[in-house]
Amino acid sequence: MPAAHVITPTPQSQLDALIRAGGFWGLAPDWVPRGGYACDRGTLIAALAALRRLAQNEAIRLRRGRSHVH
Repeated sequence: MPAAHVITPTPQSQLDALIRAGGFWGLAPDWVPRGGYACDRGTLIAALAALRRLAQNEAIRLRRGRSHVH
C-alpha cells in the first residue's frame, strides 16, 4: 500500500480557511467596521499610494533623527 500524501497547511492557507469560514470577525475587536470596504481598483490604488507616502515620510523623519511627529 503506498504511503498517503499528507499536506501540511501553511499559516496563509489556515488564515484563508478561517476567513472563508467567517471566523475572522470573532477575532476582530468590535470597533473594526464589518462593512463598507472599497472594492474598486481606483480606491485601492489611491489607498496604496497614501500608505507609501506615509511610509516614505516616516523613513525621512527617522533619517533626520526625529522619531515622533511634532
